[in-house]
Amino acid sequence: MNKIGVIYIGANSVKFTLMNVLDSGYYKIIDESSSDIKLAQDLINSDKISEQKINDTLSNFRSFKSLCKISYVKDTIAVSTSTLNKASNYEYFINLIKREFDIDVTLLSDEDEINCTYLGVTKSIYTSNSLIVDICGACTHLTALKDGQIENSVTLPFGSLSHTYEYHLDDRILYDDLKNSILVVQTALDEIDWLHKYTYDSIIAVGGTARAICKIDRAKKRYPFDILHNYRLISQDVHQIYNSLKCNDYNQRIKVEALSPERADLIVGGLTIFDTIIKTVNCEDIIISGRGLREGFIFSYIENNYGPIKDILDYNLNGIIDYLHINKEHAYRVFNMTYKLFNNLKSLHRLGTSYDNALKTAALLNNSGISVDYYHHNIHSFYVILHSNINGLSHKELVVSAAIAANHKNKNTVPLPAFFSIISKLDLKAIDAIGILLSISETLHKSLENPIESMNIDVTDEFVLITLSSDVNISFEINKVLRIKHKFKEIYHRELKIEQI
Repeated sequence: MNKIGVIYIGANSVKFTLMNVLDSGYYKIIDESSSDIKLAQDLINSDKISEQKINDTLSNFRSFKSLCKISYVKDTIAVSTSTLNKASNYEYFINLIKREFDIDVTLLSDEDEINCTYLGVTKSIYTSNSLIVDICGACTHLTALKDGQIENSVTLPFGSLSHTYEYHLDDRILYDDLKNSILVVQTALDEIDWLHKYTYDSIIAVGGTARAICKIDRAKKRYPFDILHNYRLISQDVHQIYNSLKCNDYNQRIKVEALSPERADLIVGGLTIFDTIIKTVNCEDIIISGRGLREGFIFSYIENNYGPIKDILDYNLNGIIDYLHINKEHAYRVFNMTYKLFNNLKSLHRLGTSYDNALKTAALLNNSGISVDYYHHNIHSFYVILHSNINGLSHKELVVSAAIAANHKNKNTVPLPAFFSIISKLDLKAIDAIGILLSISETLHKSLENPIESMNIDVTDEFVLITLSSDVNISFEINKVLRIKHKFKEIYHRELKIEQI
């Protein structure tokens, strides 16, 4: 396992990330910090980054360099947004960092930023035909995806910070300033021919403005947990937030629930850009991505040094299994049996394939809570799954998989009513239907020696017969499973029978 430090110098903020990278290439963030230094603000009315902001950045570097030293970091990777190259003293700034901290900063081009953001999104969210909107501090990247690949992209010369201060949107907003700011965005969008040719399944929003929208919307809806990545809302939600905030001055905005004071000055500028894009594209579904340019750079590093990430969910689940030292072979035996039972009982539960990812997650990580403590480990598994930043799962799939893992032994182990704004009655049915199958599989595989060679399932109007082939006597495991046959009948309306041949 290696420790890697990643530094991102952006137009609006400087961010530091410290992470562990396993030999498999799975990474886990262990420390992080961000400072809203707003470097590009100096470039609105000048061609230089001020000495004060350079010194603030160096102070941040000094702290992070010290952390890297005591953490025995192997590699430190630093990148800078293309916008900062417009500063006449940019090379002086970068040379200072090299001289004082022996860190080389790579200047990203607009194309580099688009490609990194694309990686950050597509290696963490399953998507096919979407428009990625990355509102940076001094520019905005639009990337159209077709069949999961970049079809078209463009960089617009305004972002949340530059637009805010050029049109005086940071405090009390005048009508003419707002009108002119919208006109500039709309004119730029009208000149992008390809933007109007496609129908997008969703808009995937990246960056500080997107994160702020998510936090405000979550607070407004009293969303039951604070996971930002893959948060979903509709265009009307964005319009309402924008219409409310643009009527407020700065002092009123800092009182808005969940809006940070550091973002209160820039939020209207960023939302003006985003709201205009949404209206132009006319797409209803909005997805907030917590993974963007910085994560894309991390994924690029991992794929270059450890191999390609072929499937988002598999990469994350296998990584968590390795990180928590879960017996992978045993976990997959439990999953394979659970999945086979689920497929053979489709005529009874009628749940289709929409729960496949939740089933896989719950089965592979159902014992993840043991990493916290054995006693009540099913409850710990619920929170481990829910808060492990598992890319590739929707929030509904996260809750369902966590509930299956927690409740498969004892119903109502965790209080699911808190999540009723996310899950439906059908999801509750799926939790019970999959949970009982996971319980059967886990019990039959209680021995780590894999005594079961094959399994056959027969379904009749009266019973479900599971026939097991094994060279050893597994009557102990079978008798334990049959203790829950009443629960099985309650769910599947069939008597459960198990025989060994």
